[in-house]
Amino acid sequence: MKKIALLMIIVSVVVWNCSSKAEHPGGMAESCSTVACENPDHNHSAKASSQEHGGQEHGGQEHGGQEHGGQEHGGEAAQTFTAAEIKGAMNAYIAMREDEGIFKIADEKTGEELQLKFVKIHDPVRKIEGKGFFACTDFEVVGESGKLYDLDFWLNPENGKLKVTEEKIHKHPIKTDAGWEKKARYTFINDNPVEID
Repeated sequence: MKKIALLMIIVSVVVWNCSSKAEHPGGMAESCSTVACENPDHNHSAKASSQEHGGQEHGGQEHGGQEHGGQEHGGEAAQTFTAAEIKGAMNAYIAMREDEGIFKIADEKTGEELQLKFVKIHDPVRKIEGKGFFACTDFEVVGESGKLYDLDFWLNPENGKLKVTEEKIHKHPIKTDAGWEKKARYTFINDNPVEID
């Protein structure tokens, strides 16, 4: 009975997440076809809450701009890529960067080298006019359940394939009475990241 109730909650979250419209900058590459990446080698979980910011994960205005602005990708680019192709490029990049399942990234604010475990790619992935493609992801601090970083990645076509050209820590975890929450370091104004004080 508990398994059925849990399954119903997960399905509800997935359906709600797929109905969200304004999640990232640029445009959506495809409607919500999957919640996590399609790489079977990654252990993806639904640990990350799909409802941050008062009911919408990345909806509407935050700190005077959009958290992930822009518009959804409908394939208008000179060279188009499906959501599956964008996620495939992300999965390949993450796998290439991982060392024994650990993704390392330097935190430019603290100077700390973070050791993270990939959790999921947020839906939808997006196209940013004139700037390529965009994917927002969750990574968990190794050994600290629920302590999540939100990393943003920009991808651009190179010799017919998508390559990650930039990565940035968008949100870092902060401890609260209720557990770990993610705090944004920047917002998007006209599809450009703008630091939050």
